[in-house]
Amino acid sequence: MIQVEKAENREYFRVEVRLPIEFRKISHDEYLNIESTIKYGSVKIIDNAKEMHFLKEIVSKDEQDKEQILAYIKIIDKKIDMILDLLYKSKNDSLYLSRYINVNISGAGIRFTTDVNLHDAEHVELKITLPIPPYPKIVLLCDVVRSDVCDIDGIDNWETALAFKTINEDDRDLLINFIFTKEREVLRYKKEQSG
Repeated sequence: MIQVEKAENREYFRVEVRLPIEFRKISHDEYLNIESTIKYGSVKIIDNAKEMHFLKEIVSKDEQDKEQILAYIKIIDKKIDMILDLLYKSKNDSLYLSRYINVNISGAGIRFTTDVNLHDAEHVELKITLPIPPYPKIVLLCDVVRSDVCDIDGIDNWETALAFKTINEDDRDLLINFIFTKEREVLRYKKEQSG
């Protein structure tokens, strides 16, 4: 089902999808320490070989060209970081809880059921890996807005809703584009089933 949600005078569509996520509770001090890194450190990746080709052809002293070169260097740097992250798990990885679960997600928040009890108003660092090549991992900071206990096969779980508080705007755009793509797939499937 597709829903529309409003946040800060913006509307976001919500979709149900299965995603790999990682999360951990963080203190208010940790939140403040990593907030600017997340806000200004986009993980958006351009994976188009022909765009990288332009890098070697730019030999100008024009400021606009220098900015373009710097942008490509940042892309390369982010790709190297991702490769290193895959090859060598960080020492903090044990702090993150990894789940591949069904989520209800929009550009403003996420809802999922988990075996971890997160409390209202707690801060959470969340990593979402989008299942589209080259599989970007979006890192963001959230607040727990709801965590209600529910029973699944006799075991306590929690229906948890997180509001995205700090996210790089390029990453939010990447997430919204992914959501729109999923929304179109659902609509096309429903149309094929009814026709």
